[in-house]
Amino acid sequence: MISSLLLVLTSGAAIWALFNGGVTAAILGAVGLTSFLFMEFPRLARVGRILFALCLIVPVAFWALDILRTDLLLRAMERAAFLTFFVSVLSFLQAAAASSPLVQRSGNALVNQPPGRRYTVLSYGAAVFGVLLNMGTLTLLGTMVKSGVDAARHQTEPRISDIRLKRMILAILRGFCSIPLWSPLTVTLAIIHASIPEVSWFTLLPYSVPLGLAFLTTGWLVDRFTFPRGGQNTLKKGESLLVLVPLVGIVLMIPATAWGLSQLLSLSMIASLLVALPLLSLGWVAVQNWDAQPLTAAKHRLIHDILPAMPVMRSEIAIFASSAFLGALIGPMIDTDYLGDVIQSSGLSAGWVLVLTFWLIALCSGIGINPIISVSVACEVLPRLENLAIAPITVGVLAVGAWTVVVGYSPFSAAVRIAGRIINQEAARIGFIWNGLYSILCGAILTVVLLVIA
Repeated sequence: MISSLLLVLTSGAAIWALFNGGVTAAILGAVGLTSFLFMEFPRLARVGRILFALCLIVPVAFWALDILRTDLLLRAMERAAFLTFFVSVLSFLQAAAASSPLVQRSGNALVNQPPGRRYTVLSYGAAVFGVLLNMGTLTLLGTMVKSGVDAARHQTEPRISDIRLKRMILAILRGFCSIPLWSPLTVTLAIIHASIPEVSWFTLLPYSVPLGLAFLTTGWLVDRFTFPRGGQNTLKKGESLLVLVPLVGIVLMIPATAWGLSQLLSLSMIASLLVALPLLSLGWVAVQNWDAQPLTAAKHRLIHDILPAMPVMRSEIAIFASSAFLGALIGPMIDTDYLGDVIQSSGLSAGWVLVLTFWLIALCSGIGINPIISVSVACEVLPRLENLAIAPITVGVLAVGAWTVVVGYSPFSAAVRIAGRIINQEAARIGFIWNGLYSILCGAILTVVLLVIA
């Protein structure tokens, strides 16, 4: 319970910082987060332990070299607390969605579709579910798909069963990985907002939504050409998709509520979203228990389920918060004047700089460097290259597009690892071999888009 209270303290400091808490809020958040990570250190994933250790070493090294800037250190501390708050708040929504009969019914409807429309429904459905369940989407839908295919193996050729499982898990993975392009509840957007405040979710949508549709359409085309349709479908009519309407309503209500709160409190969209989510989530829990003391049920879930379960996200918090801290501390230290002169002398345009940055992020992700670090540094550095005059919105498009591509192919991505664990396949096989062509095509699309909008 102490770990949970430390996360509450860190989140409270992050909220205070949103309302100009200043130095005190930054220090309070850093104390809470550092204490939490020390307590949970033995249970952190290895990459989380390494990143946390770097967060302790790098400031000391900068201080020893007399290049440590207090303003950057405070900003990095605020950034780490904000990402901790972000991850912690998402656990509220995931808990509410996980216990909802509506989510279970919607999941069944997505999985039980005829082959002709199964891929499309699963990919778009995973994108909707991803807003509410985050990584839980892969576990919920992936497990349903695996169980359904295994149950029918006795009446289906093994090769056909394996192909069916492969197609369905790829549809879910590609749909889930697209959520940075349209969801306000992603770490990518939080990083963009922290580095480039003038780029909001609303300003990104005109660019990111068409890009997301292009990616999902590409996935559908790859599926069609890779696995041509066979003969007669055994399932003539799938379950009605009308059950998804209330779920889509909930997804739309989240940004609408956040927008109203942002107007009322004069906060940014992402900040309003994080403040509103705990209340919306507990309200959803109350509605689920409408016939049995809804307020008491929501209070019980908060005290006995949600808060005690928050430390389970320890590795995610360590990775996200540490990466954000390092990106905020190291990015501004890069000499952008010198870098800009080098780029200008090479003759590269703003568009090609964006493209090369994307492929560098993709390469780094393939060898295990978390996109949080590479995207954070890119968001810090690119807008400051004055010689190139790179528009902030193009950096935002680069960030969400690159994130979408790399988390679907990198074997170090949590999404690919979870998908592999569900269907007992190597993560590298799923990312590089199964999803490789799709990722390359999406990378090519993003390359063209960046060259055009730059």
